[in-house]
Formats: sequence, structure tokens, C-alpha cells
Amino acid sequence: MAATLEQVIAESNDEMEIWSSVTVWRNSNNELMVRLEFADSDDPKRNYQLSAIIDRDEIKSLAASLGSTTDSLPAVFFDRFGTTSNCMVPSEVEALFQEILNFILDNGARYRLNRE
Repeated sequence: MAATLEQVIAESNDEMEIWSSVTVWRNSNNELMVRLEFADSDDPKRNYQLSAIIDRDEIKSLAASLGSTTDSLPAVFFDRFGTTSNCMVPSEVEALFQEILNFILDNGARYRLNRE
């Protein structure tokens, strides 16, 4: 299966020096990716991406727990957590990422974290 388009769940105001976002998508390995991205235009050494990677067996369990299909999980996350406003501050976006991780665990799925 090809990778799906990224679903932006939330992002901070992109006109500020510090910016953050949370996105969800299925990658080419059929894993669900939930990524927190942080960027500081004044200090690029602080930039990072933190991804929660849910393998294909775990996303089946997660989809079943949510009464959904694996293909629709990015939309399910947007429906539950998403916002189209970019008025959040980075700390609110980071808190939302943590809330999503807790939601994944609460629904019986496991993930591994990867920081880039």
C-alpha cells in the first residue's frame, strides 16, 4: 500500500518564530505515524521531529477499538483532536500530541517513539 496523505491535526501560528504541528498518516510500511514537529527559526539546533509509530498489527487493534477501518484512522484522529485554526501556541500543540498518545494507549494499542 502506498503512503497516505498527511492529515494535519493541529499547528501553531506559523508567523511566530517558534512553530509546532501534529500530523497523522499511514506510511508505505502500513504503519500509522503520529508526528510532532517543532521548529525554532531563531535557533535551528532546537528543531526536531518526534514520531509515534504504530505497527500494522497494532493499528488493526486500534481501528477495531474505535469502530473504524485502518484507512480512515487519520480522519478519525482529526475528528477527535483536529483543529483548522493555527492560533495554538507550541506548548498547546505538544500537549495535544501527548493527549493523542494517551488516547492510543487507552484504546489498547502500543507505539514506539522515534526522534529525529
